Amino acid sequence: MDPALRQPALTAPTGRRRGFGSVLSSRPSRVVLLGSVIAAMSSIDLYLTLLYLTHSGMPEANPLARAMIAYQSPLVLVLWKTLTVTLCVGILFLIRHKRSAEFGAWAGACVLALLMSHWSRYITELADIKPQMAPIAAQIDDTWVHIRTDTSPIIP
Repeated sequence: MDPALRQPALTAPTGRRRGFGSVLSSRPSRVVLLGSVIAAMSSIDLYLTLLYLTHSGMPEANPLARAMIAYQSPLVLVLWKTLTVTLCVGILFLIRHKRSAEFGAWAGACVLALLMSHWSRYITELADIKPQMAPIAAQIDDTWVHIRTDTSPIIP
């Protein structure tokens, strides 16, 4: 084989070394990675939401989420969350070569990172509150939501 046609296995045709850094130098790669991060953080958010909804209840500021929770079905909430996240990440993937896709992906990842920070703070603060306080919170706070299960406490 002609030595001029051979290239080292770890070198791209442009002479740059392949690796994690070069993958992230591509906008489409960054958008796909950020979309994966968005999906992962959304899954964590869904898990924590279902955990608190089916146990003590929780305040929910998002009126669309409250509307889905009103159906009293974890499955409805899972389907709604899965549909909305898949739609959003799918749109970002379809336009991944555009600057606006990267901006949207960064914005989504930042919003979800803030949400994870909120969850961390909420979990820490809730550890000091007794489960018996949930019915009182439900009467005081209009945003308080709860999904009734056979094992969950009765909240008016």
